[in-house]
Amino acid sequence: MGLIIYNPTSGPSLKELRMAKRDKPIEGSVIGLVDNGKKNSDTVIQYIAERLEQKYRLQDVIHYKKTSFSHGLTDAEASNLAQQCDFIISGVGD
Repeated sequence: MGLIIYNPTSGPSLKELRMAKRDKPIEGSVIGLVDNGKKNSDTVIQYIAERLEQKYRLQDVIHYKKTSFSHGLTDAEASNLAQQCDFIISGVGD
């Protein structure tokens, strides 16, 4: 009886990565920050807000905290963020 081994890899994938195009500069923008509710994510999100405010003259920073990291924002929350913000930063991963 022989042993069959399957290799799930297909080798390296070469992709060119670029920064996303911005329609407007960060200066004077409204930034949305979404805290996903994971441990210490509020600390990280607050730090990001402080650094952005120090570096750029932001018009405003809008904070949202999800009820649970396993659930998304409600449609109303997502819609409000999209209408109010120029940029949105979401999450804190493991």
